[in-house]
Amino acid sequence: MQDPAERAEQIRGGAVSGIDAIAVVGLCAHERRRYAMELAKNRGYVFVPAEQTEQGIEIVDRLVALLGKTAGVRGFVLEYADDAACPEVIGALSAADSQAVLSDLVCVVDLMCFRSDLEAEERCGRLVAQIEFASTLALLAPVGAMAAGPIEGDAMADEAGVQEAVDLIAHLAPEARRFVLDGGSVHEPVCWDFGQRPPSAGWTAILNSEFIPPDHAERASGVRYEQARPFHPQRLQAVLVAALGEGCWGRIIRSAGFARLASRPYVTAHWDQTGTRLMLAPLTAGPYLGEGAELLALGQELAFIGIDLDEAGLTEALERAVLTDAELLAGPMAWLEYCDEFPAWHSAHPG
Repeated sequence: MQDPAERAEQIRGGAVSGIDAIAVVGLCAHERRRYAMELAKNRGYVFVPAEQTEQGIEIVDRLVALLGKTAGVRGFVLEYADDAACPEVIGALSAADSQAVLSDLVCVVDLMCFRSDLEAEERCGRLVAQIEFASTLALLAPVGAMAAGPIEGDAMADEAGVQEAVDLIAHLAPEARRFVLDGGSVHEPVCWDFGQRPPSAGWTAILNSEFIPPDHAERASGVRYEQARPFHPQRLQAVLVAALGEGCWGRIIRSAGFARLASRPYVTAHWDQTGTRLMLAPLTAGPYLGEGAELLALGQELAFIGIDLDEAGLTEALERAVLTDAELLAGPMAWLEYCDEFPAWHSAHPG
């Protein structure tokens, strides 16, 4: 992460072309706008509302080119609607021909609404995606929710809920800067070089063995699962119903990685789950390699993030879902006969 002062100097000196831009996303439209406007005022930047950014990067570039010629314009705070796709925002503002250069993608999260947002299926997916791509997380807490000193009753419940949300967010986005804020305060300057890469999501860090759990996280945790054998589709479906639909091994908020179904033996799928929704999409498809195919390439590499996860129980359940010795030795021609109720590489929704 680049030092903000260094970034500003590069822009002034012409080492970085374009005008500095901060993108602001978030599901709570009121809090998102209030924060974006306060941030623009604090930085001395021009505020661009979501009604304009949703018209496309061409409109943004035109506006930046026009206002950028005005003396005293230091940068822009671009607000995006709650359905904006962060990869598209990053791609547009990191393109070589973009007039605005993205230095910070801020996700505004109202911690008091966090739990209810996770429980709403459509909002859960959007919220997790925004958190994972953010370089900054502006976590808005009620005044005093994180205060030191003895607390009782509802205040204690509020603090516990806020802390749980902060811990879970730290697992979802370990590289992002997190600022717990209240009132009219805004976060300190952050500068990320999106031209190089976006911040790594928690599931990616877990799979790469780079994840460092936050200190004192009591209920949030991450689990890594690896297995060389492919899943039996019916047994995996049963595990998904129990895990995502019934919460048998804790509350899985996010899981992602790479998986193989024995019934589709030569295709690797990207596993992408938030809440109760699991998406499977093919990554590679190779020719049929015959009975002597390398079986070690048919396995699983998955990361799970959630609350009160039972790592041993979840791992045991997943182990029961992979092929047995006898099934493995039967070979791919036998696997193709397995009942496979997963949709044809579009989505899977247990239950």
